[in-house]
Amino acid sequence: MPIRWENSKYSPKVKAFLSKDPLKFPLLTLLDGAVRSGKTTCIIQKIPQIFDVIGNSNLKVFSGYSRTSVRNNVLIELVPYIEDYLGGKVKYNSTNGEMEIVLWGKTYPCLVAGGGKSDSASKIQGGTWDFWYANELPQHNYEFYNMALSRLTPANARAFADSNPESSNHWLYQEKIKPWLEDDKSVKEVFEYWHFSMSDNANLSDTFIKNQSKLYNGIFKSRKIDGLWMSPEGLVYDTFNFEKHVLPHCKIVDKIRRNEFFEFFLGIDWGWYHPSVCLLMGREKGGNYCVIDEFYAVKSDVNSVINWIDNKQKEYARFFSFANCDNARPEINNILRQKTNLIIYEEKPRVEDSIALVRELINYDRLTVSDKCLNTVREFEVYRYDEDSPLKINDDCMDALRYGLFKYLTTYERT
Repeated sequence: MPIRWENSKYSPKVKAFLSKDPLKFPLLTLLDGAVRSGKTTCIIQKIPQIFDVIGNSNLKVFSGYSRTSVRNNVLIELVPYIEDYLGGKVKYNSTNGEMEIVLWGKTYPCLVAGGGKSDSASKIQGGTWDFWYANELPQHNYEFYNMALSRLTPANARAFADSNPESSNHWLYQEKIKPWLEDDKSVKEVFEYWHFSMSDNANLSDTFIKNQSKLYNGIFKSRKIDGLWMSPEGLVYDTFNFEKHVLPHCKIVDKIRRNEFFEFFLGIDWGWYHPSVCLLMGREKGGNYCVIDEFYAVKSDVNSVINWIDNKQKEYARFFSFANCDNARPEINNILRQKTNLIIYEEKPRVEDSIALVRELINYDRLTVSDKCLNTVREFEVYRYDEDSPLKINDDCMDALRYGLFKYLTTYERT
């Protein structure tokens, strides 16, 4: 239900944000915090003022994880605010994302874009705009984020974003929020941070806030109620997001057919009572990585893995360049070396070093996984590692992943 703007109440923090001259904000301003704390409504109410100040000479862009999310999270409130409360007009073409806002006698050309996919950045390349509103910025692809900022070329261009808290390992927290909190002057020249709690939304009742607080505990209470950026205790890949990092297998096959991968390689973790895992991975021409397929079986001998590798090379009609294998079974690796056309490595990296490399790929949205790889996806969401007391639980696919990616990143990518 649209907000009754005429009945809205305003806390001191909201008043401070709404009364600030748009040109007094730096290039990028982020509003984050608890759910229902009023972040999005603050930006919506600020938009007419921003438009009036920066003018209508250039394009205005609204983005979210997808166009649908922008419609559901932003336009459902922005349109009635513009039309019913301010007397303007909004025309939106959901097919191509083009939008036109007519307000106070001026027409503002706008574009609604999805920024959550790995190829989103290519769809805005070459554009120029003077306003960007990113709804749920952490859900955007990192390349899209960088591309969007680079398109804000006019001197009076401004970007505003809202966000619910994610992991403290997320690139947005590490690159912008944490340095801002630590008073990094270079970051503060281009970035401003506004943190909101539920109490900053004067339209919420005390009863609602108390009831919401009782619904959550621990990490979830800290994120949803207190609006804090925190990591689930012990979860290694806490920024892995199913919506962002898992792709339909048919789309990956299409990429292979379009020659968007220029190298394929394997990571292998041997087991018996624990499963043996062989992961097929590829590096895309844009520099991203993908887990394409998986072999996962208990009590399976080396010949089963060899047959799987041969069949997959035929299925995808591609040559696999190397495999980096668990070095605990050198006799099996020798058989693999003799019976395949692969270069076989037996380099077992330090867990901490290889985890760090994989985390970096995930944090910057450079790693995707086929939805065909059910065991790999499951382990991403449950894998924990304690350096002082490592447990061999939910780590078979994660070990194979580390072996393959670490070898490629430290040997092949740097050559």
